[in-house]
Amino acid sequence: MRYQLLDTLRGFSLVSMILFHACWDLVYLFGYDWPWYKGTPGYLWQQSICWMFILISGFCMGLKQEGRALWSDCKRGLVVLAAGILITIATLLFSPQTKIIFGVLFFLGVSMILTAMLRPAFRKIPPFIGMLCAGVLFFVLRNINDGNLGFETIVLFPLPNFLYEQGLLATFFGFQDKNFFSTDYFSLIPWYFLFLVGYFLCRCFLEKNSSAALPEFFKKGISVFEIIGQHSLPVYLLHQPVILLLLSFIL
Repeated sequence: MRYQLLDTLRGFSLVSMILFHACWDLVYLFGYDWPWYKGTPGYLWQQSICWMFILISGFCMGLKQEGRALWSDCKRGLVVLAAGILITIATLLFSPQTKIIFGVLFFLGVSMILTAMLRPAFRKIPPFIGMLCAGVLFFVLRNINDGNLGFETIVLFPLPNFLYEQGLLATFFGFQDKNFFSTDYFSLIPWYFLFLVGYFLCRCFLEKNSSAALPEFFKKGISVFEIIGQHSLPVYLLHQPVILLLLSFIL
């Protein structure tokens, strides 16, 4: 069963992402001077997109049925992970100045596979408790890439510098090496905990519904966003080349 609301939210986020990346190209590749984009409004816009993507992906993992084979649950994650690796290879070969290493697709693929493997353990955790714990961990660990614990401007205490000198593997987990650069970077920590917030939120809805399905309002959506949301992976892979082609032709 497809839930139209989830497809609609995913599609809306994709449209927002396409517009955001079009602005990024105009500012950083075509030289437009837009202070608002480089400042707080642009940052909040970017965060709204990635939060929505990650929460929806985690939420959808909560819909997976009991008793499914591990391989069946991991297939989608492997496809998304392969797409993330493809983007990394493509940017390293054709656009190293804007290379993407450990981007959002790589992160989502790993998160899907990890959640599929850990699902038997997660099912033993009461959904509300799981969502609360994951939310607290995300809040505390949000700034780990910047060398401290805390959330945005709230700094709890700094972390030891040696943690950030351990290379790519440590960078993937969240301890970003000072020489690391990527135009799209989502480390496992803290973002996996936001993914789990979505997962456990879904389990909360299912726990309250005796039919083991989401409430009726999840079956309502907006058709144009639904269509986009149903093809999220190819849209994500193709949107940036198409944007660049159009902007090059127009400008």
